[in-house]
Amino acid sequence: MTYSAKTKKILQFLLFVWAVRALFTTDYPAMYYFLVPFSIFILATVFIKFRFKIVEDSLNFKILLFKFIVYKRNVDHKQIDSMKFKRSGWGKRCVIVKNHKGFNFKIFNFYPIKVYSDLIDFANAYSIPITKTKDYVTLEKLN
Repeated sequence: MTYSAKTKKILQFLLFVWAVRALFTTDYPAMYYFLVPFSIFILATVFIKFRFKIVEDSLNFKILLFKFIVYKRNVDHKQIDSMKFKRSGWGKRCVIVKNHKGFNFKIFNFYPIKVYSDLIDFANAYSIPITKTKDYVTLEKLN
């Protein structure tokens, strides 16, 4: 099953408005070298999407800008050291997948919420060590 997440657009929109406003109100022409690329970067991050897929024996993680793949990571179950389930924010769940090689990746704010139970099933099927914090266990009891 494919799970997806998007970035929080409100904060990015406010940063973009601030950067554009600063472009027109600055007295230092050298600031354009910072503000123009910063504005373009903030505008591009509004369109970032995250895709996560659990395949038979591996996890696929993609970061997309529009429809272009910016980052792609396929992790076989043998490459995973552990999974740490924890709370992120007030009431959100988060999973950090720790790998032998390469970057660890964070599963946060993905929909449908079933992703967390599917990851636990995946870890149990391939005997991957799981760590759950007290806060995460509390969130599990609430849902």
